[in-house]
Amino acid sequence: MSEEELLDALRDVLVEKLKVDGAKVQMPASLYDELGLDSIDLMTAVMAMEERFGIEISDNELEQVTTVGDAVHLLSQKVAANA
Repeated sequence: MSEEELLDALRDVLVEKLKVDGAKVQMPASLYDELGLDSIDLMTAVMAMEERFGIEISDNELEQVTTVGDAVHLLSQKVAANA
C-alpha cells in the first residue's frame, strides 16, 4: 500500500471521527499544534487505523509520532510487516 493511500486513509479517519479539516492533513502537519489533536484524539485515530488495517501500534511507537508524516511512515511499516 502506498504512502499516498495511507495518507488518504488517515485523512478519512481524522475527518470522520475527529472532525479535522481534511485540507490540513498534509505530511508536514503537526498532529498536536496544527491539527489540534490531544492524546485521546490520537488514541481514537490509532484504534481506527489498527482496526482498518489489522495492525497493532504500541504506546512506545506512538510516542515517536508528532506529524502526519510520522504517522504515515509508521503505518507503512506496520502494514508492510503485516502483509
